[in-house]
Amino acid sequence: MRCNKSWHIFAVISGSILFACLFFLPATGRAEQRDAEASVKRMNSALLESMKKAKDIGFRGRYKLLDPVIHDVFALPFMGEVSMGSYWKSLSQEQKKLFMDIYTDWTITSYAANFDGYSGESFKIREGQKSSGNTVTVLSNLVRPHEESIDFNYSLRRVQDKWRIVDIRIEGVSQLALTRSQFISVMKNKGFDGLISTLKEKTAVQRNKEKAEK
Repeated sequence: MRCNKSWHIFAVISGSILFACLFFLPATGRAEQRDAEASVKRMNSALLESMKKAKDIGFRGRYKLLDPVIHDVFALPFMGEVSMGSYWKSLSQEQKKLFMDIYTDWTITSYAANFDGYSGESFKIREGQKSSGNTVTVLSNLVRPHEESIDFNYSLRRVQDKWRIVDIRIEGVSQLALTRSQFISVMKNKGFDGLISTLKEKTAVQRNKEKAEK
């Protein structure tokens, strides 16, 4: 796996609200913590499967594998709205739908294009999970043979009676916050049509990357 490069994809996939004042879960919250961990484990398992089967199933196979998992374990509507900042309220219903369709495709494409090889990696859930209000943080590591592990810490919120991922912090950096910063910058300089064009272009590049490298 091109893991040294692959984990950077999170810097352009998702991003997040900064969650402060986190506390260790009381005993009464452990059932919810287990539910949150289950969502994280499902995502981690799907990523590992994508990596292990990468060459056999190709980009289309990885996209098909990850699509239902990402739809189920991510709070995509919440993340999309947050990533647009104050611009979200100014969009028409048609624009919101178009944006969410493109944003969702871009997200899945990015994972499928970058988790494209396997070199013995594994994910590990760590002790010391935390909770603050309606947010749970699940501490996770991407363990790499003969290299330092990478922190993949997930923030989840309860959406539609299920704990869903709203952010991944890579080495302490909020990915949703990065996405939000990038999107707002494009909206400011190029407007809504410019953002849609940019996302479509990035998606096309990711889809064609595998063909270009053959």
